[in-house]
Amino acid sequence: MTLYDRYLASAKEKLKEKNFEEAQKHLLLASEINPNSHEALFLLGNLYHTQSQFEKAIEAYKKALALKPNFTDAALSLSILYNDLGQYEEGRLMFNRAQKQVSGPTDFQDSYIQEKLALKHVELGELYETYHRFLEAEEQYDKALKLSPQSPEIIVRIAKVHEKQGALSESLKELKKLKIFHPDYVPGLVKLGLAYYAQGKMIEAIQEWEKVLDMDPKNSEALLYLDMAQKAHTTTI
Repeated sequence: MTLYDRYLASAKEKLKEKNFEEAQKHLLLASEINPNSHEALFLLGNLYHTQSQFEKAIEAYKKALALKPNFTDAALSLSILYNDLGQYEEGRLMFNRAQKQVSGPTDFQDSYIQEKLALKHVELGELYETYHRFLEAEEQYDKALKLSPQSPEIIVRIAKVHEKQGALSESLKELKKLKIFHPDYVPGLVKLGLAYYAQGKMIEAIQEWEKVLDMDPKNSEALLYLDMAQKAHTTTI
């Protein structure tokens, strides 16, 4: 493994650990060693975007695309950034470029691009959450949901962001809606139980976790929360 490979691998590991300062250092070192690394530049662009260093982000994405013109992820990320900045024409042009890079029937292209865009918004939302910028995280998740309206995972993320902002009733509302459309989505039911528990609705919380265990008897989260709730319920009686 070359020194460049080590820095890039280390940067990816730091990103997983949410240690963005160290990740950025290693990405910059990787770029110095290999100025033709489109991957390092793309990851730097993502970091700059969430740090509101928009000019640096645009520059990094453009450099990545110059090195790899068919880099769909970079084109989509740049399109999102332009739209976030209100530069809609640039965003549209970049979106069209990304769309042309996907081979296959038009319907497949549209679906593929929509899912890719949704994923990019989710990734940005995760990064904003790490910096405790919850309003911006929520905005990104909302955009992702518009692109992928059937995604229960995104709804759970929105509910979690509401909770982190202290909007417990909004969080509960989202999770109740999720249950209507996805009654068998286990992570949603687990989270719904926690939302009830946070509002002191012990019986409702227990019922949700029992439903989870009916579907998945070994679900570790439901087992843990159910035990916790039952002990608390017994103590208060």
